[in-house]
Amino acid sequence: MKILDKLRENLSMVGGENILRRYFVMNGFDGALTALGIIIASIIIKSTEAKTLLFLGIGASISMGVSGFWIAYLTERAERTKEMKELEKDMVTELNDTIFTKANFWTSLIIAAVDGISPFMFSMISISPFLFVIPGWIKMTTGYIIAISLVGVEVIILGVFLGAISKENKLIYALKIIPAALIVAGLTFLLEFFNS
Repeated sequence: MKILDKLRENLSMVGGENILRRYFVMNGFDGALTALGIIIASIIIKSTEAKTLLFLGIGASISMGVSGFWIAYLTERAERTKEMKELEKDMVTELNDTIFTKANFWTSLIIAAVDGISPFMFSMISISPFLFVIPGWIKMTTGYIIAISLVGVEVIILGVFLGAISKENKLIYALKIIPAALIVAGLTFLLEFFNS
């Protein structure tokens, strides 16, 4: 518990909490909609191979996770190093090995971890029904229905979360976020014209 308290303190000290929430929502949304695109593309080509869909989904999830972690860490470190140098210049002193440098390091690491885990987690949840298709516990069609439903639930949860953050109407935020998923679905279904 002490470690979690320390990490929260570090985040709070350098204003990382807001960034953390933003990255969680933005990248979770990316993960869910990427999975939706893969699922719908699979429907268009009339794939009956759950294993293929799973492998494509897992590959995309890993890519988003590693990419998110790597670039978020480097970006956060660059931004925080710049801020630290500006602060040192204003204070006319070096801040190496201070509580602020440690807070910046841990904040960058935590933000990067959330940036990587969030899309991976949301994407993997979305494609998880196909794990039950492979052994024949459910049919492929049922897998598609459950997977698309899961994406819908994830998108609504993220909308409600945004509503809670803004302290505004959660339902309105959920309704604002749904059209993006519908656009992804609609644009992906346009691939049908190239599948003839």
